[in-house]
Amino acid sequence: METLGDRLKRARERSKHTQNEVCKALGISIGTLSGYERDYRKPDTDVLAKLANHYDVSIDYLVTGKTLDPAEIDPEQAEFLRWVEENLEEAFFYDFKRSSDEQKEYMMETLRLLWQREQKRNQKRSE
Repeated sequence: METLGDRLKRARERSKHTQNEVCKALGISIGTLSGYERDYRKPDTDVLAKLANHYDVSIDYLVTGKTLDPAEIDPEQAEFLRWVEENLEEAFFYDFKRSSDEQKEYMMETLRLLWQREQKRNQKRSE
């Protein structure tokens, strides 16, 4: 089973960045990034969002492995993922990094429902 570390490493390699380049851009040590890629450390939600942005992949992909190519994302999905990134810290007020992949997937599904509710509420307000 592919892990978060595997996806982080693959995303970095596909973006043609070295570990040193990523560390310098994000202000983290090479040991920290190496730990993320080897799965003996887990990034907090802020770092996870920065890594996703730096590699031009979605947080959804890093967490669940389900989406890699931004061109394959429909506009609604892209808007949802932007919302997740903006609200990630507030939404995950507990220790997200220690959650299992199954729990993370469930959280993403729950966030989608919250986002859809917010979209409907905003639409009603603008009518």
